[in-house]
Amino acid sequence: MKDIYIWTLNNYVGSKESMIRGKIMQSTEDFENGISAENILSKLNNGNIFDFDYTPQERDTLSISFNAKNRAEYKYFSLIVRDGIWQNGRNPAFVSIHKEIAQGEVKVIYKEENIFLNHCKHLKRTYGIDIPELIKVRCANLKDDSQDPIYLALINFKEYKIFYTHEFIKHVAKTYFKTYPDENSEKLQIIIDHAQNKFSLLEKKFISETENLAFLNRCFKDLNNDIKKCFTMVIPVGDEEYLFTDGFLSGTIGYKSKRKNSYFKNHSQKLKFESFELSKKTI
Repeated sequence: MKDIYIWTLNNYVGSKESMIRGKIMQSTEDFENGISAENILSKLNNGNIFDFDYTPQERDTLSISFNAKNRAEYKYFSLIVRDGIWQNGRNPAFVSIHKEIAQGEVKVIYKEENIFLNHCKHLKRTYGIDIPELIKVRCANLKDDSQDPIYLALINFKEYKIFYTHEFIKHVAKTYFKTYPDENSEKLQIIIDHAQNKFSLLEKKFISETENLAFLNRCFKDLNNDIKKCFTMVIPVGDEEYLFTDGFLSGTIGYKSKRKNSYFKNHSQKLKFESFELSKKTI
């Protein structure tokens, strides 16, 4: 799921009684990518910014949220019309009745001929990598000599790697030991480790000039060539730190776990594979 910013414009209808009690999550007034309460307010109070006729009514609200329905890390801010002027705030929660006027996606405008965005297009064409929108809006308007670690990692990109899922490793081990019941896992372990940087997103298979990876490609095909089921794609951005580029973790930072997961068949047949943990750092 791509990173998106959703806006929702609501009209205040009235109030109601409610027995619901609770705390409201604190808003984030600046997403640090050009989308902020201050910037939106300045535009709202200087004319109609919507692509339809709209005249603000007292206590109308505009809320903007980051992947509100798709990520555990919910971020938002809310604006309200008071005394004919847009300002920070919202109507009382739980007791307010709203009618939705419209909803849409906030479009981030980048500078033309942007070096970083052109590089993202290159990564897409050459490697099949989709750089998350969250990363684009973070890095697109940085200076060319920026020392931002994620900016540098992508500009100086050399290779990505994968973290295998438990489901894929389990299938690989089961298939291998069933096919070669008298083998231990040493040879397969070498292949597993070597192939971690050898998966091609463009061709959707493992590719190597020095190692025969046909067995892993067979296992991948067994699972319907489903990348999300088999791997998590990451790009190194520092010392054991990685930028996740797909799935619900897209745009987040993680690192190789110190705790190694393993799939064991028996004492002589086992496969070890790297796991990861999410970093406490925020993009």
